[in-house]
Order: sequence, then C-alpha cells, then structure tokens
Amino acid sequence: MSNKNIKLLLAVFIVLIGLLVFKQYAPSLSQPTSAYVQKTKDISAQTVSAIEISNSSGSVQLKKEGDVWKVNGKKADTAKINSLLSSLLPTTSPELIAQTDKRHKELELTDDLATKIKLDNKLTLLTGKSAASGVYTRFDSDPAVYLLKNNPSVTSIASEWYDKTILAFDQTKATKITFREGNSITILTKEGDKWKGGSKNEEIGKDKMDPILSQINSLTAQSLYDVTGKSTYPKQTSLVFTVEYDGKMETLEFYKGASDYMVKRASDGEQFIVNEYSISSVISAPKEIL
Repeated sequence: MSNKNIKLLLAVFIVLIGLLVFKQYAPSLSQPTSAYVQKTKDISAQTVSAIEISNSSGSVQLKKEGDVWKVNGKKADTAKINSLLSSLLPTTSPELIAQTDKRHKELELTDDLATKIKLDNKLTLLTGKSAASGVYTRFDSDPAVYLLKNNPSVTSIASEWYDKTILAFDQTKATKITFREGNSITILTKEGDKWKGGSKNEEIGKDKMDPILSQINSLTAQSLYDVTGKSTYPKQTSLVFTVEYDGKMETLEFYKGASDYMVKRASDGEQFIVNEYSISSVISAPKEIL
C-alpha cells in the first residue's frame, strides 16, 4: 500500500473518531419532548371551559359561559384564571424534580395534602408546596414531580375567584359626570380638554378632577356584598354617581356603612363593599369641587 493511501486511511480514521467523540459529548440539537408537555399537548388555555379546584378546605367550579368566566353564577376574575392556566400549561417544559413518589409527602403532593385541579374532565393535576421559584406539581396518574415557575392562586374558596372590578375605563374618554345627593344634583361636563360645571359653568382645575377620575376609573371592591351576612346598610343612598365615557354610561349607588360603603352597580345590580378611603374624593366631590 502506498504512503498516499495510508495517509488517506489515517485521515478517514481520525475523522470517524472525531465524529464519535462529538456525538457522545456534544449537546443534542434536538431535545426530547418532556413527559409534561406530552400530557398537556391536547389541551390549551384558550379552549379550557371548565375548571374544578378541590382540596381539604372544599371545592369550587369555574365555568366559561361564552367569553365570560363565572363562579357561583357571578363574574369570575379572568386575569386570575388566565394566570392559573398559563402556569399549568406552560409553553416551555417545567423542571423535573423527582420521578417516584418518595417525596410526595414532603412536597405536599399526596392526595390528602395537595390541591387537585381538573381541566375540562380531560386532565387532572395536583399542586403542592410552594418554592421560591414556583410550585410543585404532578399529574394524578403519574408519580413524577415537576416545578412550575409561576405560582398562581389555586384556592378552593369561591369568593376568592369573584371579579371585584366595579368600574374600569379610560379616564381620558370620560365626558360627563353627575352626582346626586338627595334632591341636590351636580353635573360636570368636559368641553375640549377642560372640565366645567355649576350654575356658571365654571372651569374645574385638574387638581380637583384628577383625584375623582383616578379613583373611579379603576374602582375595585374589597369583596362582593353578602346579603346573608351580618353587615347592614341603609335603604337610602348617600350618593348616586353616573359617569359617561366613550359612548357608554354607568351608574353607581353608594350606601354608607359604619366604616365602608356598599356600592350597587346599576347595569347588572351587582353589589360590592369598598372601604371609605378608596372613594374619599368621589364622596366629597359634590361639596368641594365647585
């Protein structure tokens, strides 16, 4: 065999050895799909229409009616539900923590300690102990434990899922505000970029208008009013507030309690509880704004 052929064979041998070493030690360019992603691939946050959450404290059912989530017939907090679903159905594979049930009790993933979440009767997950970087979870039919990076609310208390938003709008779109206290009516209207009101249609400064608008444009309640509870409110309103914005109108009735207010939203009759401080500028406006 000539020297030329020997050199060629040696070169081929070196290349083959190099390829074998690269294949053994180089990271794979095609990572295998995790078992978690495989189990959740047939369900998405957009298509889920029913969620059942249960644990030792009780159970709650969240149902989607059209585009609106409901709990006990009331509007549910869509943002909180979306957060839950995005956590349970992540786009990237969560970290695998354990493959057996040896740590289930430690991580609060046993049937008696975990919170069980059922999605559309298609998939059931158990969430357990929270960690600094997320929450431990597993599938009900699999001992493997994963760490979900997000740690959303998974309470089984129905009232924690209620949508407590009373009113939400872009305050720059507000065009008219009406206050009614008994027989006294105060009307404020926006002309151009100026607010005016009163018998002389005088201009109202931003220092007076901004506190009112900032309190009312994103008004959130402490809780929904429980008609079976101990708290009672007078039948007569202390203030009726109406705001017109972006071609819409909403009226809120305020009933003063000992240290808070019950607020009734006219559009759907829903009743809320708010603390006095959160609406202080609105309540005082009829006497102080003009």
